Amino acid sequence: MTLRTHTVDFPPPQLAAVRRINAVLNRTPRLRTDPWRVEAGQQLSVWLDAAAGAVTTPRLKKRGVTVEVVHTDGDHPVHLRILHPAGTPRAVVLDIHGGGWVIGSASLNDRLNGYLAHNGYCVVSVDYRLLSERRHVYIDAAIADCLAAAYWTVTNVDRLGASTLFITGESAGGHLAALTSVALRDQGLIDLVKGCVFAYGAFDLSGTESVRSAGPETLLFNGPTMRADLARLAPDRDEVGLRKADVSPLYADLTGLPPALFLAGEYDPLFEDSLLMATRWGEAADVDLIRAPETPHGFLHFGGPAARGARVAIRRWLDARSPHDLVATDE
Repeated sequence: MTLRTHTVDFPPPQLAAVRRINAVLNRTPRLRTDPWRVEAGQQLSVWLDAAAGAVTTPRLKKRGVTVEVVHTDGDHPVHLRILHPAGTPRAVVLDIHGGGWVIGSASLNDRLNGYLAHNGYCVVSVDYRLLSERRHVYIDAAIADCLAAAYWTVTNVDRLGASTLFITGESAGGHLAALTSVALRDQGLIDLVKGCVFAYGAFDLSGTESVRSAGPETLLFNGPTMRADLARLAPDRDEVGLRKADVSPLYADLTGLPPALFLAGEYDPLFEDSLLMATRWGEAADVDLIRAPETPHGFLHFGGPAARGARVAIRRWLDARSPHDLVATDE
């Protein structure tokens, strides 16, 4: 088993573009998960997702991608948004969105997922329950929803037109994707999964050292409250409890898991999460770790060379594990 580390070498014009994005982020409010902001953020997220869907769905259709919505069975049906490619898919991708466990929806990753669907992948994106202290919804609900979505996807791979499955997740979705992969392994359902992709995930809810040392200058997040924000996900647990494998995949048994790709921004306070998780995963399977200099958390959503390069790197990594005669495009 191997860990291959790749550091992106941005040419000067691209590095200048990355720095311009950082300058904009430095002037924006930082994210935190206090109860009022969470509820307000979720209301804003619902509005933004509806507005975004009205824009992205016609664009997807122009690229030959069709959108289907299904729901899982059970007491808490999970909303799944499926992007179908124009032809027979080369593989199915189960995608779990980010948003700090408090905002976002299945359409949040449409930029990346639409790109993958345009290049022959069927993408199943999960609308898991978001954190709500007012409604007493915590991390266990999101985990349960992602497992239900994974089980539906595994049992419907043939219906979706493929025989190979990948699991992807970014930020909070990376955390949930890792837990989902471990659960599928425990249920004897991991054989279909040929790889996992984690973009700047959070893998230790007790807070890695880079999270603990995050300060007011931290981009995107409110650095001084990051540990407390993570602890809100499971308020009944102390620090030791937050390190348990059922909520922090960094401490899980990772044997028997498929190859993985990790993407990490070096200006991200969760950077150490990716390094530690990639190292541990690499003891059990082949792992590629891409380090993006001077890039913040969430860089896939901020445009510029980091986002474009990451999309291409993810697609090429998936392509190498799902041979197909389809001609890919970097557009």
